[in-house]
Amino acid sequence: MLITIRHWFNRLWDIFTAYIPFVKRQARLKTNRGVWEKYAQVGELDFHKKHTWRRTNEFMERSGKLFEFYGLNKGNYVGKTVIDLGAGSRLKSKYFSGARVIAIEPLAEQYMAEIEWCDLGQAQALYARPAEEKIIDLIGEADLLISINVLDHCFDFEKVTENIRDYLKPDGLAFLSFDKHDVADKMHPLELNETICEQVFIRQGLKIVKFNMGFGGLLGDKQTYGFGDYCMNYWLKRNEA
Repeated sequence: MLITIRHWFNRLWDIFTAYIPFVKRQARLKTNRGVWEKYAQVGELDFHKKHTWRRTNEFMERSGKLFEFYGLNKGNYVGKTVIDLGAGSRLKSKYFSGARVIAIEPLAEQYMAEIEWCDLGQAQALYARPAEEKIIDLIGEADLLISINVLDHCFDFEKVTENIRDYLKPDGLAFLSFDKHDVADKMHPLELNETICEQVFIRQGLKIVKFNMGFGGLLGDKQTYGFGDYCMNYWLKRNEA
């Protein structure tokens, strides 16, 4: 119900700001880390503990279909490094056959201790750190970096974007999919839209290879990630110019 209300609010806000020229789109790119830990992270842990769909085979099957839809072939990263930024409680990035999967997840220790079906331990390397904290060992390591339904849940968008750029190899690809928000809440403390995201990516030395929104009706009305057709999808590379 909450998702439906937020979905339609965002649509109405789009229409309003498109036709009322004196209304300025606002963005919130940063919030207090302590507040984020107290509310967003506690809420995230509770959500994952109750979200039993993630333990099913169907969750992994749909993850694979989404990766295919986004043009990320499971066999393209054999022997290469895939960084899963904000992996959650289930390792979707196992989809990439033969890849060296590195997971970054701030709640990793809690997930593994409190969720019996959590499989983060199957990653070749696991860092229980927020996306905002740079991991020196990962600089220049990623052939592919994926982040699914994560960045609107973070506390410092610019810092995360800087780290994503640093983790990529010179020819590496980042695929980011996250929800558009014009009004923040405790679980989604950032307010992000296409305009501000493009500005931040450029400032942080990334170029947009491709952008679109939604899942293209791929999964119909079945359970999926975030707000479904209201997510923003970015394919990014380092701007070496």
